Amino acid sequence: MNGYFYTLLVASVCGAVCVLLAWGGFEKYIKYIASLICVVLIIAPLREIDISAFDVGELETSSPESDSAEAELYTVTEQMTKQRAEKYICDIVFSEFGINAVSADIKIEWGKTEAVINGIELVLISDDMNKAEDIRRYLFSALGGEVSIVEEQ
Repeated sequence: MNGYFYTLLVASVCGAVCVLLAWGGFEKYIKYIASLICVVLIIAPLREIDISAFDVGELETSSPESDSAEAELYTVTEQMTKQRAEKYICDIVFSEFGINAVSADIKIEWGKTEAVINGIELVLISDDMNKAEDIRRYLFSALGGEVSIVEEQ
């Protein structure tokens, strides 16, 4: 608390000096210095905060509950990504060829940092099988991986 009163005393002395100098044509510089003093006054009490009081220690990552929760989250994320990718494939086939695919199945290999598409299987009705080769080439060039197109049964 003693430091706060000391800071207040220094601020009032600096304020008095600023008022005296302001009449001499130094208004712009005085405003700048006064702004800096205000910033210092606002920040000064923060230096007395004990940061070690906020230390929460290391988080436990080896507990079985956190491992199973993490694995479940990872599995749900994989499933959602696969569903969205399959919907995306059906959407691009429709937008490019005007054909509604019955379903799509995508085989994804999950690496540590990225997912790699290994294969795509697209199911079409028999009327749309005449464009199967064009669709296969398009999906291969757009997404990569092995593309197979089968007829709905």
